[in-house]
Amino acid sequence: MNIVMKEGHEDLIFMANQIGEFFKNYPTTEEAVEGIANHLRKFWSPSMRQRIIGYVEKTEGEKLAPLVRLAVEKLKSSS
Repeated sequence: MNIVMKEGHEDLIFMANQIGEFFKNYPTTEEAVEGIANHLRKFWSPSMRQRIIGYVEKTEGEKLAPLVRLAVEKLKSSS
Protein backbone atom coordinates (compact mmCIF):
# COMPACT_ATOMS: atom_id res chain seq x y z
CA MET A 1 0.00 0.00 0.00
CA ASN A 2 1.27 3.43 -0.90
CA ILE A 3 0.56 6.06 1.75
CA VAL A 4 0.74 9.65 0.58
CA MET A 5 2.03 12.03 3.24
CA LYS A 6 -0.70 14.41 4.28
CA GLU A 7 -0.46 17.81 5.91
CA GLY A 8 -0.17 18.16 9.67
CA HIS A 9 -1.11 15.00 11.49
CA GLU A 10 -3.35 13.59 8.77
CA ASP A 11 -0.83 10.89 7.81
CA LEU A 12 -0.62 9.61 11.39
CA ILE A 13 -4.37 9.83 11.93
CA PHE A 14 -4.96 7.79 8.77
CA MET A 15 -2.44 5.11 9.74
CA ALA A 16 -3.57 4.95 13.38
CA ASN A 17 -7.20 4.54 12.38
CA GLN A 18 -6.25 1.74 9.97
CA ILE A 19 -4.50 -0.04 12.84
CA GLY A 20 -7.60 0.50 14.96
CA GLU A 21 -9.76 -1.10 12.25
CA PHE A 22 -7.71 -4.28 12.55
CA PHE A 23 -7.89 -4.47 16.34
CA LYS A 24 -11.52 -3.38 16.79
CA ASN A 25 -12.75 -6.96 16.45
CA TYR A 26 -10.70 -8.23 19.37
CA PRO A 27 -12.85 -9.87 22.07
CA THR A 28 -12.66 -7.00 24.58
CA THR A 29 -12.04 -3.28 24.49
CA GLU A 30 -9.03 -3.77 26.74
CA GLU A 31 -7.45 -6.29 24.38
CA ALA A 32 -8.07 -4.03 21.39
CA VAL A 33 -6.58 -0.97 23.11
CA GLU A 34 -3.56 -2.97 24.29
CA GLY A 35 -3.08 -4.39 20.78
CA ILE A 36 -3.15 -0.95 19.21
CA ALA A 37 -0.79 0.51 21.82
CA ASN A 38 1.63 -2.40 21.41
CA HIS A 39 1.59 -2.00 17.64
CA LEU A 40 2.38 1.70 17.94
CA ARG A 41 5.21 0.97 20.40
CA LYS A 42 6.68 -1.74 18.20
CA PHE A 43 6.33 -0.29 14.70
CA TRP A 44 6.17 3.49 15.07
CA SER A 45 9.25 5.60 15.65
CA PRO A 46 9.46 7.61 18.88
CA SER A 47 8.90 10.81 16.90
CA MET A 48 5.71 9.41 15.34
CA ARG A 49 4.44 8.39 18.78
CA GLN A 50 5.20 11.85 20.15
CA ARG A 51 3.39 13.49 17.24
CA ILE A 52 0.22 11.45 17.76
CA ILE A 53 0.35 12.05 21.53
CA GLY A 54 0.74 15.78 20.85
CA TYR A 55 -2.21 15.67 18.47
CA VAL A 56 -4.40 14.05 21.14
CA GLU A 57 -3.28 16.57 23.74
CA LYS A 58 -4.18 19.50 21.46
CA THR A 59 -7.41 18.21 19.93
CA GLU A 60 -8.55 15.41 22.25
CA GLY A 61 -8.01 13.14 19.26
CA GLU A 62 -11.14 14.35 17.52
CA LYS A 63 -10.35 12.52 14.24
CA LEU A 64 -9.20 9.28 15.87
CA ALA A 65 -11.40 6.24 16.36
CA PRO A 66 -12.33 5.81 20.04
CA LEU A 67 -10.15 2.71 20.52
CA VAL A 68 -7.19 4.47 18.95
CA ARG A 69 -7.67 7.49 21.20
CA LEU A 70 -7.64 5.20 24.25
CA ALA A 71 -4.49 3.48 22.97
CA VAL A 72 -2.73 6.82 22.51
CA GLU A 73 -3.72 7.82 26.05
CA LYS A 74 -2.21 4.52 27.21
CA LEU A 75 1.00 5.32 25.30
CA LYS A 76 1.07 8.77 26.86
CA SER A 77 0.78 7.38 30.38
CA SER A 78 3.55 4.83 29.76
CA SER A 79 6.05 7.19 28.12
